Amino acid sequence: MERQPRQPDIGQYRERDFESKGQVMGTSKGYGGSATGLVPSWVDEPSPPTKPVPGQSGAADGTASATDPAAGPAADGFVPGALGSARSSFTRFSKGGGSGELGRAVSGYVRKGTGGSRRAARRMGASRASAGRLLSIFRDVQRVGATEVLRRLDLVALSGRPAGDVFLSMMEFICPAGGAIDEAVARQAMLANISELGKAGVGTFDEMTPGQMQDFFLDFIVRSIEGMVMAELGGRGIMLSDDVAQAERAEKQLHNFVAGATRGKLADKLGSVPALSDKDVDRVVLEIYEAAFEIIAIAGESAK
Repeated sequence: MERQPRQPDIGQYRERDFESKGQVMGTSKGYGGSATGLVPSWVDEPSPPTKPVPGQSGAADGTASATDPAAGPAADGFVPGALGSARSSFTRFSKGGGSGELGRAVSGYVRKGTGGSRRAARRMGASRASAGRLLSIFRDVQRVGATEVLRRLDLVALSGRPAGDVFLSMMEFICPAGGAIDEAVARQAMLANISELGKAGVGTFDEMTPGQMQDFFLDFIVRSIEGMVMAELGGRGIMLSDDVAQAERAEKQLHNFVAGATRGKLADKLGSVPALSDKDVDRVVLEIYEAAFEIIAIAGESAK
């Protein structure tokens, strides 16, 4: 008889266990996964809490979003999906345009395409949920130690292993797979983060310092934002330059723009990570995404 994989005990981090087939974490409601399958990118859907309240579902109720195009303009006159101008600017930028075109694309995305930094942040449902799980892990590492956190995640055998190996094993927990755009964005941001760990001089997961954890968390925020901008402005029919090197330069410029504008200003919003409650984690993550979108919109408007 084939032995069934051991069910991990990940306690407060999860609502539902790994499915036995392939040990893949299900995109349950409490995990921030879509309750309805494929979710259009325009859905302005708040993510569920990082830790569901016992006896309650952490999922959205499935009601129509205020920014659902079928529902018409929102009360403030914002018309969802107004990305044409931002996409045009991004196209010109990707084909060799300067920082001014990139700035217009990013500011137009936040201001007109999404309806402001608050709405832009709320569109990042899967990324916010993933960021919340990541921040909760780092909080508990600082509270009870890396070994205990790995035990809760049924990954104690990875104690002393390189941080990249550990995060890859946590991948299905932190960023469950799904069909929505922002779920793919979250997973890609995490993979890009992991690939940079060696370059950043990060050793084992157990030895990560609070500063390295903060950097990893903020890098995830930055990469998930640039990933969403790229998906919404560059992934829908925009023809990038046939010059691969030019396309890579454009992607690097976008990363540098978002990271340069936000990193130094977001760290202060984290405060004392070990003191954060589960409710605080969700609040802080949302505030950081809102602040980041506002910062890049302002930076975009100032770009020459």
